[in-house]
Amino acid sequence: MKIKLHNIGIVDSTICLDGLTVITGENNSGKTTVGKVLYSLIDAVSNMEDRARRDKKIYINRRLDDVARTLQLSRVYRHQRSETMIEEMFGEDSAFKYLLRRESRRDRSHGETEPLEQLAYKLLNELATVNNKNKKLKDFICMYEFLLPVDNYEDSIKSIIKENIEKSIKILEKLLEDINKDDNLIDYARASISQTLKLEFSNQIQPVSKMVESSAIELTQNGTKCFSFKIKSNEIVDNGEPVFFSSPYERAYLIDDPFILDDLPMRTYTYSEMDAESSESYLVSRWVLSHGDSLKRSLKLKQMPTVFEETVLSKSLANIKGPINQVLPGEFEFRPDGEYYVTGESKLRLSNLATGSKMFSILKMLLLKGEINDATMLILDEPEAHLHPQWQNRFAEIIVLLVKELNANILLTTHSPNFMLAIDAYMRKHDIQSKTNFYQTLFREDGFVDYKCVNDDMGVIYADFMQYLSEVKAIRDIVMEKNEGRGD
Repeated sequence: MKIKLHNIGIVDSTICLDGLTVITGENNSGKTTVGKVLYSLIDAVSNMEDRARRDKKIYINRRLDDVARTLQLSRVYRHQRSETMIEEMFGEDSAFKYLLRRESRRDRSHGETEPLEQLAYKLLNELATVNNKNKKLKDFICMYEFLLPVDNYEDSIKSIIKENIEKSIKILEKLLEDINKDDNLIDYARASISQTLKLEFSNQIQPVSKMVESSAIELTQNGTKCFSFKIKSNEIVDNGEPVFFSSPYERAYLIDDPFILDDLPMRTYTYSEMDAESSESYLVSRWVLSHGDSLKRSLKLKQMPTVFEETVLSKSLANIKGPINQVLPGEFEFRPDGEYYVTGESKLRLSNLATGSKMFSILKMLLLKGEINDATMLILDEPEAHLHPQWQNRFAEIIVLLVKELNANILLTTHSPNFMLAIDAYMRKHDIQSKTNFYQTLFREDGFVDYKCVNDDMGVIYADFMQYLSEVKAIRDIVMEKNEGRGD
């Protein structure tokens, strides 16, 4: 599989993703950009059909609420004769009757037994009938007559109610147009990917310091496009064509912060977030999670593999559990009063674990939940940052074993020569050279970054690391020589 980024941040390069992919290079060289893009693509379309059904239901409910507000139903439901009058106009199974009861919070069951789309269609027909027939309009207005003095009936109530009915009809027509125009989820996929990218990049997907006409992202597998689209003004270009065709993965996890274990509960959403929607489709933006929140959700959920899955996993994990348990032999316990790491009689809150232990804990939890397998893309951004060299070695072997035993797909970045050497060594020990690619970042004259595959010349990576070690060693040697000359 290959991912091609053109003018995304400062990255303009193509990278192979087959098993284990390692990227090294200086700070601010776009390494994190690759992981964020990859996470965004996969997560945006994960369980997309289920998400679309859920979002469509939320979208319809909100538009029905708009109709209820437009028709001022909060003022009508107190009128005792209203439901009787509605049944006489539309019948006992009237959609308007459901809307009236729903507004009064007396009935929320209708949408569960009858598809909400059918309810919207029925409501549109009922309001259209009222709007077109004077007799029904007069009966309909009777529900509002008590609101204003009788002498204002003709001039005020009739014109207000008729105008509100026309507004409601337009809301329903737009609703039905929106939910029926995207059967293949082309717009929905575009909106979902766009929202996820914007969230991950704080709406700065394209270069900030360089003016470019357009950018592009493409993910291919065996030459076949999985994702492909252009970006202008930090928006995915909508040319009516699909941007997503198929995903080679079911899920993606981007791990860059071990401290998420300090606060596993999901963040709460403000009203504005809950009310926000994409202008491109009926996608509900509040369900688009950052990589950190998505990881928290998976770690917090209590679901565990079935007995069958556990049996299969235990065989695959046999060689992985050893290195993990050398560092983290205990288990995890989630209780109403908190989350704990349990060893023997000792219970330690996860937030009190050493930072290095937290990184191992995240991997172990995902493994125990069956979240890491050949359908997973695991993205690790400098996972060695909080690890002693001894634990870097253990972590490196675990990563290699995940690829070998579970056929997991892993993209990682690193700054550590020790960690890099450990990956190199265990890759050879466990014979996964054919499933491993090493890249080094290169700055071009135009300021963009390219990634060079150095599988056949690993020495350039170590030479790069040694360059900076040699610089400080030279400084140290000079200072020590001067001190010896003074007799210090």
